Amino acid sequence: MIRKYLLAAAMVAASAFGVQAQTIGLATTKGGATEQIATALAKTITDTAGLMVRPQVMANTSQYLPLVDSGRVEFGIANFPQTANAITGTGMSEGQPNPNLRMVASLIPFNAGLMVADKSGIKDMAGLKGRKVPRFPANSLGDFFFRASLATAGLTYDDVSSVPMANFPAMFEAFKDGTTEVTIATVGSQTVFDMEATLGPVSFLNFKAGDDKVLAEIMPGTMLKTWGDRPLSPGIKADSTILFYDYTLFANKDVPDEVVGKVAKALFDGKASLQASGPLWSEFDPARLAHVQTLDYHPGAVAFYKSAGIWAGK
Repeated sequence: MIRKYLLAAAMVAASAFGVQAQTIGLATTKGGATEQIATALAKTITDTAGLMVRPQVMANTSQYLPLVDSGRVEFGIANFPQTANAITGTGMSEGQPNPNLRMVASLIPFNAGLMVADKSGIKDMAGLKGRKVPRFPANSLGDFFFRASLATAGLTYDDVSSVPMANFPAMFEAFKDGTTEVTIATVGSQTVFDMEATLGPVSFLNFKAGDDKVLAEIMPGTMLKTWGDRPLSPGIKADSTILFYDYTLFANKDVPDEVVGKVAKALFDGKASLQASGPLWSEFDPARLAHVQTLDYHPGAVAFYKSAGIWAGK
């Protein structure tokens, strides 16, 4: 009888350990569209893959890239320019390569731009001259984004009134309280709804033909998009031209293939769940999870995408 109870206890302990072993971390930033993306991913993967995904929320991407690279957190999300720079140790990660990062998926086109309150009277990029513009620390995403956007109008920080900014949540608050007159914003994010509720009508500033070349020099992989008949949200109109780049999910190279394969399958099967989380996912297409082929993928993701018939690589 005692042996029977000991065996049962051992089985319970093994089961509990198995559940614990299937808990994985997903690194993300606090607030804004990135945290919304992480929340949707965590729910979808947890609900369908038999994995417990716990978002690890931090102040900025530069804090968690080394944690994923070292294996202290299994997964992370970032836009394509950040991910590409992080792996190679260039641009936003100059001199700090993260060679242990591997792509898991291209999630969605991240539609973004610079937003102003209509009452500011700012109509285009050139109109930012002399205005109060956030200035992030050198080599941060915010720094690259503003430098690239200003460059499309032939402007630099010398042409605007720079307001020091620590991170994106601080930028959003500064825009709403009038400390600054422009902000980076993501189409369809909760943040733009909050901005409109606080400031009244808001608008994305249009990019123009040829600006994609200027933008891509500073942020590789950046392209332009005229909004057209896609679902509208605050600040966006049918003729609005904004920038976009892929948003990526990556993992440490030593995360087991089985775990990464389960995550990839959850994304492939999870269109309804992801799109139900909000308009950020309106363009999500499972067939494009592996369409970016300029970065190395995790073997577990490659194996699943091959089995699903959407792998285009070697």
